[in-house]
Amino acid sequence: MPDPVQDCVTVDLPTGRLVLRGVAPERVAELCDFAARANPKRGFLIVSRVLGRHLPTPPQALRATADALAAQIPGDLPGPVLFCGMAETATGLAQSVWAAWRARHPDAASAYIQSSRQIAAGARILTRFEEGHSHAASHMVQVSAEIEPILAAARSLVIVDDESSTGSTFVEAAEALVAALPQIAAVHCASLTDWSAGGFLLRMPRPAAAHSLIAGTLEWTPGAGQAAATLAPAANRHGTATATGMRSRTGLLAPEAADRAPLTATPGERVLVLGDGEHAYESLRIAEDLAALGAITAVQSITRTPALIGHAMQSVTTLTDAYGSGAMCHVYNLLAHRPDRIVIAAEIAGAQADELARWVAEAGSTAMVELALCRYGAQA
Repeated sequence: MPDPVQDCVTVDLPTGRLVLRGVAPERVAELCDFAARANPKRGFLIVSRVLGRHLPTPPQALRATADALAAQIPGDLPGPVLFCGMAETATGLAQSVWAAWRARHPDAASAYIQSSRQIAAGARILTRFEEGHSHAASHMVQVSAEIEPILAAARSLVIVDDESSTGSTFVEAAEALVAALPQIAAVHCASLTDWSAGGFLLRMPRPAAAHSLIAGTLEWTPGAGQAAATLAPAANRHGTATATGMRSRTGLLAPEAADRAPLTATPGERVLVLGDGEHAYESLRIAEDLAALGAITAVQSITRTPALIGHAMQSVTTLTDAYGSGAMCHVYNLLAHRPDRIVIAAEIAGAQADELARWVAEAGSTAMVELALCRYGAQA
């Protein structure tokens, strides 16, 4: 368990010791939990309670979080404003932040793109960059013809990630995007937590600002557990998106909604909605739709993140990647919401539902597992 003192939180993990300073422990406890990464490059994982990725999150909590972050991003940025979400962990958050910012500033011209580890056929690769500490380090930013005009005119860039430890990933992404779009005049970086003390801002290729819900400093002392960790050979391989996959992977002019069969729920039914990797925003929308019918809903995601069981990660089930990369995919804390039903919001109908159903049964749960196939674009 974290050991909080005044403006300091210390967490001992199997992979080392994490110390957060300059933060109110009660605020950290409200938004964060902690786990050990199974990753020799970085041994800690700050697990968000409001992201809907590794822990079940009520959809209204995720929307409120996105709105709080969007409120910090100025509405008078030189336009058009290009928002970029960081795969895979921040894709649902980033599109939610963009949607909230658009609602606050309806007259501002903007567009959304996101980095990806799935290849989208027919899209132009705008740029690539590396996330040095990640289990899956290589990012692509792909764009469709539809957003090329606004890309060429964009003056401001807003990059959204879930967490910033040093800010290096923000720098890598900004350098790559500004090299591809040299007319960008300013960069804003938004994250749920920022432990960099703003030190990365002077390294940015354009004048920059940082926004977050928590800001402090971080000290990490690796232990033997981190040195012993290994990554699977397929951890950094790209997969392939389907032709009817989400358009956020290649750029949006408005927040997207899938073409999918309608779902029903009964009042009081506990439903967990799982996004599949980068396909996270539609899981939020499904959870909201079912909540409107009276269900008690929460959002999580299938993820590539390799973590050790313990602390925030109380259980794990491993799945086959539906995108064909060969990378291992996981769901942590699958039954923490105590679901009566689990809905997988998927672009590709792979083996996810069957594999999860087997794990659920072995865990002694009677929760039903179903797959909601989500399609996008004219081919849908």
